[in-house]
Amino acid sequence: MSINIQIRLRPIRFGFLVKPDDSKNLTKIFEINTCLWGGQFNPIIPYFSRVPSWWERINFKFDNAKQIINGYLDFFEPDFLVEAEPGLSEKLGFDSDRVLQLHEILKYDEQKLRRFGLTLNDLYRHLYNKEFQFQKRYKQNFIQIKADKKELSSFTACIFGNFPRQDLLDYFEENYQYVFEPSILVLNGSTLNEVYRSNYISPLMIGNQELEINYNENQPPTLFILDISKSRDLIDFWNLRAIHKDMLAIPLQYIEELSSFCKEYILKHHRPLPGNHNGVMIHPTCMFSRSIPEGDIEQIHKQYLLVESGSNTIQTWYPPIWRDQPNYTVRKTRPILNSKTISLISAIENNNSKIRFDSIYPDFSIHLNGSYGIANVVKLRDDTNQNQIATVFPCNYKNSFFLKLGFSTDSYLSTTEGVVFFPEFQNVTESWDLVDCTTAVNTWFNQNNIKAAVSDAGRATQQIIQTLGGFTGVSSIAHREIVKLLNKISQKPITRSAQYQKFQNAVYKAIKNTSQKENVFKRLIEKKAVELGLEVKCDNCGNWSWYYVNQLDYELTCDLCLKKYPFPITCPSKNKWSYRVIGPFALPDYSRGGYSASLAIRFFANLGLRSSNLTWSAGQELSLPSREKVEADFILWYQRQTHVGPNYQTEIIFGEAKSFGKEIFEQDDIDKMKLLAETFPGSILVFATMKKPEDLSSKEIIKLRKLSEWGRSYNKERKQSRAPVIILTGTELFAGYSIQQSWIEKGGNFKKLAESYSPYIQNLRILADLTQQLYLSMESYNKWLEDKWKKK
Repeated sequence: MSINIQIRLRPIRFGFLVKPDDSKNLTKIFEINTCLWGGQFNPIIPYFSRVPSWWERINFKFDNAKQIINGYLDFFEPDFLVEAEPGLSEKLGFDSDRVLQLHEILKYDEQKLRRFGLTLNDLYRHLYNKEFQFQKRYKQNFIQIKADKKELSSFTACIFGNFPRQDLLDYFEENYQYVFEPSILVLNGSTLNEVYRSNYISPLMIGNQELEINYNENQPPTLFILDISKSRDLIDFWNLRAIHKDMLAIPLQYIEELSSFCKEYILKHHRPLPGNHNGVMIHPTCMFSRSIPEGDIEQIHKQYLLVESGSNTIQTWYPPIWRDQPNYTVRKTRPILNSKTISLISAIENNNSKIRFDSIYPDFSIHLNGSYGIANVVKLRDDTNQNQIATVFPCNYKNSFFLKLGFSTDSYLSTTEGVVFFPEFQNVTESWDLVDCTTAVNTWFNQNNIKAAVSDAGRATQQIIQTLGGFTGVSSIAHREIVKLLNKISQKPITRSAQYQKFQNAVYKAIKNTSQKENVFKRLIEKKAVELGLEVKCDNCGNWSWYYVNQLDYELTCDLCLKKYPFPITCPSKNKWSYRVIGPFALPDYSRGGYSASLAIRFFANLGLRSSNLTWSAGQELSLPSREKVEADFILWYQRQTHVGPNYQTEIIFGEAKSFGKEIFEQDDIDKMKLLAETFPGSILVFATMKKPEDLSSKEIIKLRKLSEWGRSYNKERKQSRAPVIILTGTELFAGYSIQQSWIEKGGNFKKLAESYSPYIQNLRILADLTQQLYLSMESYNKWLEDKWKKK
């Protein structure tokens, strides 16, 4: 087999933790980022122990201070935290080895200490040698804005960049001026008006060179009206500019001088949406900072920003990027920074799961050895899904990776981008020891003080998936009558076989799609779910025995009486060529529940038409820290993938799989799944059965509904429901093309929900809501929540 590997080079992402009113340290942060590669995209996280009164324009506080700070961290996922003052990160759970102080970022080279981040001196040198040492016909508009008043220095540093004033760091400014020969301008309204109308390049913008910036946004061009004197406004603008492509700061102090520019900007960008033929227009937004009183906004807009009707959009609220976004909105994420990307395919042998690849470095870097200067992001994908390689992991940017991949585990992080590491030495080949899914899951359990061992049922499930060649092969048993046929054969005494023509006819009859009949039949044989042999009747006891083709001889041994007898060569037509179930398919009780578990795992692997990625483990017996023991029929790490921007957070799934029967989901099953949800808050619980929806008993529905209502309860600390419960029946497990298509074909409420929620079904929390409506007759989650609020 082979595994797909993608390695991407980007700058290290620092998260600066600072109090919103700390203007002195905030200015230092702006200056530091002016000297860093990709510094403009390093987030600034406001720190406070209590939510300040200005945070929301309304009196109601939706989030507490800890939730807001962690929300910023979750949104940006910084590689390192930088404290503006010691101790700010103490209660955030961030790895102390990756918490830095401001003075540790820009260290004088001769100190020969470990450095963090890649400074711009190498980039300046690279650009000079490549381009700026030559005389240009048309000179680019490089600028350097300076403040003639101390209170303006933070603003100039935030918007355009500024250099540190320390003696040992003055070479940054000297080199910038030597290479680019910028125009030195003094900040005022007239200067801003002139600069905004030009195609300027500032010191902060130089740090974006050698980077491809892929924004994932739907924000229209925006004018952000702010108060220069308010540090919190500068923080807000800095973070918004990091995620939006077209964002300009309009200081309230200079709005009169900038009024004509602002109106021209609005009219210029009020135009038809490209590619839309329905007359939809882009509406530039005037966004007002939180420091501007709401009562003043209308007058300011009317006096300085108002243009012809239809072009004006006012936004008085700040986008809550620290808060999870509703599912019905376009997802807002940080941009993806990319300097280089390399894709390769590595062959994986059964006894050797080692991969080797070269780390990627910027072409302009010459001083990286022994420092944390850059980040490489690695994405792994195993399209076979045979449980040989784990490629998806729980996201945890705050602490180092739980698996030992290479030489060190301290510098590996599992994030929504992929596995991040920080290569310290150039020209060193990375060598990673990958692990199979079950080993990865059990290592993670062990880190959480849980002992795990694969159960007998789990081994059967794993063997089914691997025997059939992954989830594409599992599709061959995604037919109700096929699994019943295989189970029936496994129960046949002694031979566990079926006459070849009868077996073929039964397979063909079980499959509705004519084009699939032959493919399924061949796959079951070629992948050795069944094997061809000959049934021969014993001359001694009269019973039939089944023999492999390579066992046939002139003398045979009976499987029942164990006596020898001659092969009936005079009448060979009385013998029966038959297919016998072998391996896990020979196990009774639907391969000990392995069919249902295999089909359930396949369902999640294919959910969203390959827009998800999966690490899976079947049948684990778990010993919890509470000393209680539970068994999960399957455990998944499920991650929704995106084409642009970071992926979604990995979901933890625990599954209970049943075959057929009247009362198959018992109270003990409900209790153990609830215990797992309490042990792993926010995890997803799945109850899967091959039964038809109408065969769920009223008692089962009552039990599952009670657990689902418990799981719907809101966890205030995590800001999500406690444990969404997904119900899967034969409708989903035996789905052919997609769950959406199966629901549409079923009609009624199935069709209605499939058509309404088709883009969102791969969101497991929405899927849980839909299956609860369909199979447990529950109200939608939103309606249930609304009724609950009314009762209060």
